[in-house]
Amino acid sequence: MKKLLLFPLLLLSLLVFAQKNLTPVQIAERNKPGTVMIQAAYKGTVTAIQPVTDEAAVGQLAVQIREQLEAENRFSEDVFWNVFIMTYCRDIDKYLMQGTERVSKELNTTMVGSGFIVTPDGYVITNAHVVDENDESTKQTFAEQAFEEIIKDDMADVEKTMGRKLSEEEKKALVDANTWYFSKSLEVGNIQTDYSVVFGVSGDNGKIVPMTIPATLVTKGASIPGKDVAILKMTKNHVYPTIRIGDDKEMRVGDQVYVLGYPAVATFHPLISDESISEATLTRGLVSAKKNMKDGWEVLQTDASITHGNSGGPVMNEQGEVIGLATFGSIDQQRGQEVQGMNFIVPTTIVKEFIEKGKIKPAMSDISLAYEEALTLFDKEWYKKALVKFKEVKGMNKSFPFIDKFIEDTQKNIDKGLDKEPKGIDPMYYYIGGGALVVILALVLLLRRRKKA
Repeated sequence: MKKLLLFPLLLLSLLVFAQKNLTPVQIAERNKPGTVMIQAAYKGTVTAIQPVTDEAAVGQLAVQIREQLEAENRFSEDVFWNVFIMTYCRDIDKYLMQGTERVSKELNTTMVGSGFIVTPDGYVITNAHVVDENDESTKQTFAEQAFEEIIKDDMADVEKTMGRKLSEEEKKALVDANTWYFSKSLEVGNIQTDYSVVFGVSGDNGKIVPMTIPATLVTKGASIPGKDVAILKMTKNHVYPTIRIGDDKEMRVGDQVYVLGYPAVATFHPLISDESISEATLTRGLVSAKKNMKDGWEVLQTDASITHGNSGGPVMNEQGEVIGLATFGSIDQQRGQEVQGMNFIVPTTIVKEFIEKGKIKPAMSDISLAYEEALTLFDKEWYKKALVKFKEVKGMNKSFPFIDKFIEDTQKNIDKGLDKEPKGIDPMYYYIGGGALVVILALVLLLRRRKKA
């Protein structure tokens, strides 16, 4: 009889103390303040070898394409040039050769990624490739920026030869191909690197505006396929919001995940205002698979939308805890384009290796704990108590993001008579007390059983 009684008691205690899943809205509200944009500004000189065209190979390509199109009875000047350019760009290695002349250009560019704050004094987690000037994608950006004039001149020559303007698809293909080719021989010298962290704060009239704080690099791993993690430390004293780190080992294929970050296509969209730059973007998806890198360590695959700018941003479970970093996607090798829905997460198991290496102790800041409590009260529609807590947060940091809006909305709900705080003792205390009693009874029964044994 005691065996039968013990199991339901333990089960009930687990149910009482089980951590509740949050809604997407709650995950965003709790974690947006601690999600940041990482900026790595580079100044210096880059040098690359000026390529030369293999005239024989290019001539042979032109003949092959013309013959193929004529054989298929679909030859026209426009079709010919489109097929020629796209084929040339796809296999540019076959049609360009390394020359002997080296070209030097001044570099002044900024790379952008995402990250999140893990300590009250401003330690930030991100990807190594976001802050690594030797990363391949970074070098390609250097090449595109530094050799932009040369690439534009080449495209102007192509347009003159064709007798028409390049399409947007053709322009992108030529820029990407030439940038990649320049980056192969790119040498980076005398580069000055400055890191900064950008996050939203409440400005005038409660609008969210960006605050930029300088940062130093504490430690970093190797860019993918290495353990792509870096840690920065903000250099200014401030009351920082933080995000909880969770356990990726608890994740199963099919579990929901949520990604916060600053994808460049949305953050710097030409139709979006400058004030919106500090507003992080939330996307979600599933854990699609658990896979191993060639070095043997595990990554999580997800169909959540991740693109350039998301790198280093927090990926969260349904409790709002970070279980990894949004890190890399997949490329269609034939088209050279991103494949949506095939993205990968560096798990917190790897992140914790770098946290230990840097002797950093992640912890929730007092202001984030108070903010979470205020949001919980707000979600329960206990607006009077929520208002007190939101004002406490504002007293700790008057520029805390979104705080003015929550105070305004909470006060409006109180004025409308919508407060639903129960009279008397909070029912939650009954649940907590009952749960504690269940645990105590279970332990007593277990001890008695052991004594009899």
